[in-house]
Amino acid sequence: MPAFIRGSSLKGMTVVENSFITDYMPGADGTFVKVYLYGLMRCFEPASDAACPFDGDTLARAYAYWQSLGLVRVATAEPLAVEYLGVGEKASDAPRKYASLVEALAKAAGTRVFTGHELAEIYDWIETFRFEEETAVLCVTDCLVRHGARAKLWQMNAEAKLWADNGVFTAEDARAFIAKRDARNRGAQAVLSRWKKHRPATEDELALYVKWTDEWGFDESVILDACQELTAAGQPSFKYLDAVLDTYRINGALTPEAAAEARRARDATAELARLVLERAGINRAPSAAQKDDVSLWRNGWHMDPELLLLAADASNGLAQPYANIKKLLASWHGANISTLAAAGADLEKKGQAAERRDAVRRSRALGHSQRKYSDEELKRIGIDLLDN
Repeated sequence: MPAFIRGSSLKGMTVVENSFITDYMPGADGTFVKVYLYGLMRCFEPASDAACPFDGDTLARAYAYWQSLGLVRVATAEPLAVEYLGVGEKASDAPRKYASLVEALAKAAGTRVFTGHELAEIYDWIETFRFEEETAVLCVTDCLVRHGARAKLWQMNAEAKLWADNGVFTAEDARAFIAKRDARNRGAQAVLSRWKKHRPATEDELALYVKWTDEWGFDESVILDACQELTAAGQPSFKYLDAVLDTYRINGALTPEAAAEARRARDATAELARLVLERAGINRAPSAAQKDDVSLWRNGWHMDPELLLLAADASNGLAQPYANIKKLLASWHGANISTLAAAGADLEKKGQAAERRDAVRRSRALGHSQRKYSDEELKRIGIDLLDN
């Protein structure tokens, strides 16, 4: 049940000052006048067991109105405790100065009643942060939406400071700030939903999302499509996704079309790397480093895929086939060899040179002086020579 406290200047039994009747009552809502008079009566009959004839919403709106005019002070919102100040002893000029603000807050807050202390803090946002009144109302409303009707004053103060730190002073600034923040939150949650993670995004995750959209300029659709690349990962994360998007960024794939083209090029590189290993007789999937090598040869050195496959064929059967592929391709790149004919001629030339080296090694081996064994020595090691 609401509690009412009689101020020190209220004398007698349910005294209604003439200035209230002449100055305040004519412009007030009739229900608000009834609430004021009922509360005034209860100040003189605090022990009454009579049920309050007004619901909580009506009380909240009425006392927010009278508080805005400085006639009462809401000491506590829950349970509702109201101090009647009387017409002649308003605590300060602030309530009258910010009457329109208090009225707007009352409409925005619904059943939430702001105490005098809370209103003083909100007035301070306007004085200290230079908020427009509508900005203060939007800040309070935003907190009530996100934290519920029981949002704490410290939460509102923290949000107001955040707005001021981000240069939010006008109502237009506030609406843009809220829209941007909500878009960021929705986007980060959409990423988590792609991975079937049902939890709020952390501040670090939200910061990464801001980097992707604001600093790097990615479309939201590109970010969500990139999530598909992490589905095979045991624990997909924003950190892993950041690495994927960084690769997109380096390649200028910021739009859905550019990202799709980048994925096609990446898939083509992976398939070519697989074929190179297969043709070289290497029976395993290409590593990330090997895919990077193929990307360098194709995109950096502008070599045709046929040259890569020729180098793989030429390396098949060697002790270190992949090392030989890299050696051949580096040699061709340095010699500006870009056609199959030129590469084939180079391989033939290398083969002839190898044959000459082998012949030299064989001749050297055959030219070594050999020890001559006598018949007796041969017999001792088990060899019998047949006479001609």
